[in-house]
Amino acid sequence: MRIAVTGHHGYIGSVLAPTLHAEGHDVVGFDSFYYQGCDFGPSRAFEPARRMDVRDIATDDLRGFEAVVHLAALSNDPVGDLNPDWTVAINGDATVSLARAARSAGVQRFVFASSCSMY
Repeated sequence: MRIAVTGHHGYIGSVLAPTLHAEGHDVVGFDSFYYQGCDFGPSRAFEPARRMDVRDIATDDLRGFEAVVHLAALSNDPVGDLNPDWTVAINGDATVSLARAARSAGVQRFVFASSCSMY
């Protein structure tokens, strides 16, 4: 299955994307790399990756994918409080836009995971 993983360089995505790939899926990561260099332990590069802000992902970027796993977000209250408008734009508005783009691109599966700080 061809899978797009947003936030593939984040806390969950950095484990999920390689795991999906190891299971035989064709995985492409989409990440802004806001937290590049802040990895827990050794950084594991994952390719192919597209350096993109989730707010900029469009229908054409998702054509040919069978699934989207959406993990990209600004997580935790302190980060969200720095600029609440950015948090709404990235975590809320961009998620809706991404889901619509996926539907328009013919993606059949859309998995949305909340921030791990909500657990």
